[in-house]
Amino acid sequence: MTSSTSCSSKTRLLATLLAAAGMACGAGPRTPVRRPGGEVTRVAVLPPDNLSGGSVPSRELRTAIELALARRGVEVVSGDLVERYLTRYRLRYTGGLDATAAKAAGEDMGVDGVVIASVEQYVGGESPRLALTLRLVAANEQATLLWIDGVSRAGDESPGLLGLGIIRSMPSLQQQVLPKLADSLGRFLEGRGPAAPACPDGGRFRPKVPYRSPLLDPKQTYSVAVVPFRNLAPRRGAGEVVALTFARQMAAVPNFKVIEPGVVRDLLLRFRIVMEGGVSIDQVRSLLGALGADLVVAGDVFDFGAGTVPTLNFTATVIEGHNGRIAWQATSYNSGDDGVFFFDAGMVSTSSALACRMVRTAVDGMLTGKTTPGPTLPSTGPGEPRQ
Repeated sequence: MTSSTSCSSKTRLLATLLAAAGMACGAGPRTPVRRPGGEVTRVAVLPPDNLSGGSVPSRELRTAIELALARRGVEVVSGDLVERYLTRYRLRYTGGLDATAAKAAGEDMGVDGVVIASVEQYVGGESPRLALTLRLVAANEQATLLWIDGVSRAGDESPGLLGLGIIRSMPSLQQQVLPKLADSLGRFLEGRGPAAPACPDGGRFRPKVPYRSPLLDPKQTYSVAVVPFRNLAPRRGAGEVVALTFARQMAAVPNFKVIEPGVVRDLLLRFRIVMEGGVSIDQVRSLLGALGADLVVAGDVFDFGAGTVPTLNFTATVIEGHNGRIAWQATSYNSGDDGVFFFDAGMVSTSSALACRMVRTAVDGMLTGKTTPGPTLPSTGPGEPRQ
């Protein structure tokens, strides 16, 4: 891991740990990615964005992420250099990067990319649960979304014989989650892995009310802006989690080029329409020209249960950016035990894992699904967005 010219006392312990992983403070191996946007050889990790609805030990988790990446051979910039960057540009929101902040990261910290961590679930104790999504954003004025992946795990989801496989502490659970994400990023940086690994196939979690118009051409490539979903569920952050899952799954489809969510959020802030609970379709319609995307994804989250048996209920809409018509829409609601009959085989244990499968199935049908009658919702007219 690379830090500022002199490591402060606050980063000595982390530097020692990274040295044990083969990364001394001030130098380290480079793992380049050869992509059209240029090589990525050094990254910085921002403080995690907490979407879990509860408390998260941000500093400890960030350190664990940095260490996992360093062990994988990724050169990570940390310490005073990153803290000065955050302070200088007053970056309180770390769930995304706009063009200005991305360019400043490259100039101030000498990095090629910034890793953004979104904590979707964090439950400690003897029954820990952790859901984490990481994404890599180019540290330049384009702020291109380069890579995104997520992993979610419950400590008791694979008990094994006599319960020997149960994980009973968060540190042990992190050792299952973080190396997988670090390996996914490492393989991408080496040019051996996808930019957005798709979620597992969730055929049993198909949308209940799908609609697809002929507007979407499977042979075309579309730029996509995903706005925060309006959260109508009791669980705080649910709308942002589902929106991020859509961004991740659409990025896994070659036809979709997803705009970095931080860039989209910055534009919404400029028009002063970002609400704590998310963005409505009406607001999206008023901003179609400003978003500058071929497709805009918005929606509502009605239920996001994060208990032992997770539940999720959402409606998602894809609006064609040039004329404001609906190109695709679906309503989906499931629980983690749908289709499970014997001994919890196939049980989905976390809300993020359930969202991953439901959204994967929904996105799979956007370009290839058959056109079906539209959902029975009030409409302003043929082919126009519903209110």
